[in-house]
Amino acid sequence: MKADRRTFWMVHAVLVLAAVLSVFPLFWMTTTAFTPNELVLRKTFRFWPDEPSLANFRTAFAGYPVAAWLWNSILIATLVTVGKLAIAVPAGFAFAHLRFRGREAAFWTIVATMTFPTIIGIVPLYVGISMVGWFDTRAGVIVPSIAYIGFYVFFMRQSFRTLPREMFEAARMDAAGPFRQLLQIAIPNVLPSIASLSVISFMGAWNIYLWALLVLDSPEKRTLAVGLKAFTSIDDHQPMWGPMMAVALLSALPVLLIFAFAQRFVMAAFTGRVGE
Repeated sequence: MKADRRTFWMVHAVLVLAAVLSVFPLFWMTTTAFTPNELVLRKTFRFWPDEPSLANFRTAFAGYPVAAWLWNSILIATLVTVGKLAIAVPAGFAFAHLRFRGREAAFWTIVATMTFPTIIGIVPLYVGISMVGWFDTRAGVIVPSIAYIGFYVFFMRQSFRTLPREMFEAARMDAAGPFRQLLQIAIPNVLPSIASLSVISFMGAWNIYLWALLVLDSPEKRTLAVGLKAFTSIDDHQPMWGPMMAVALLSALPVLLIFAFAQRFVMAAFTGRVGE
């Protein structure tokens, strides 16, 4: 009994320590964002500034097009998420419940794309978007990002396969076609899976860096992830850590809010209760 209790407290102590270590960078970023830039690197350690200030936010917005970066990130992440779901949801349903020639070969070909690192496709993609005139445009970031849907198709197929086949057989007997089965039967029963994929896709698109850095050349067309690089320069021999952390905090807030809103659906999807 004592050994079980000791193990219980040890496990919880490790979990608490891991939670603190995970949250501390976010806390430190928040503290730095509200600390005047000239006091960020002071020798005296502070968990919270003595006089919190919004000066870093004002400096960031005054010196850089942060509002445009924020809008670009929201637009790109939203359109990439919508595009991925528009393809993955019907494709997953087709691979799970429809019968057609070459179904398994097509599915496993799509899944096989997950094994290829995205870095190896950067050069041909860059040449391709330059040829079609998408360099320095949002479309040049959005369209290639939508194309990587192997995991999303696989995930939706597995979610749709958990639904009883009898439901769709009864729907076919009532003369319901594939689109009606998808919209009225399948999608309402896998909303947690769709919500979880939406969060994953939004987070991935929100944090796109290398591809956006290569494609977006104009300062006002950059995303927040790329724009943060501008604060690494030295301004009057003083690193701009305060404004950088202020923009980083703005960059983290949308993802945190979306995850908080969809947390129930995400947990349901990854614990197997996709139909609840």
